[in-house]
Amino acid sequence: MRLLQLLLFLLFSSPLTILAQDFPPVEGIGVELEIPKEFAPDFKMTMADGSKKMLSDFKGQVVYLSFWASWCKPCIQGFEKYREMRESMEALGVVMLNVSIDKSDQKWRTAIQEVQPTGIHAKVAHDVVRLPYQMYSVPLYEIVGKRGQFLYLSEDGDRDILDDFRGFLGE
Repeated sequence: MRLLQLLLFLLFSSPLTILAQDFPPVEGIGVELEIPKEFAPDFKMTMADGSKKMLSDFKGQVVYLSFWASWCKPCIQGFEKYREMRESMEALGVVMLNVSIDKSDQKWRTAIQEVQPTGIHAKVAHDVVRLPYQMYSVPLYEIVGKRGQFLYLSEDGDRDILDDFRGFLGE
């Protein structure tokens, strides 16, 4: 029934109306309708010091947003494997924002202490970011520009990734 309603809506709506909507998942067809977003959805997070911040509090800065969890082996391996690259990006002025989706505050804090990932640490409930960020697994990495827009790395395999970040910072 919801699929039929959605199809009717799409048939009788203008393209501008459709693009401006945030659709819930379409149930019963095995996939969720995904509308690409130009700007990173804002969300509230708990920082390691207990304070609350919004992603929008980092407006005016380039943010490397790293969603992770303490139980995620690829997440932990990524912190360790790319430590030097992350330190180089941070030295350029990129905000390294590590956002955990852990349910347990203690497991999150223990993982930070053991792994010591480069950057700023925050925690958010998975339900808050799952749909807006189309997060189906972790790790998930996004680059958010100074105006809050999503940025993408060059597809040129021979280019140094730090060159992309230098360009993002210069915009």
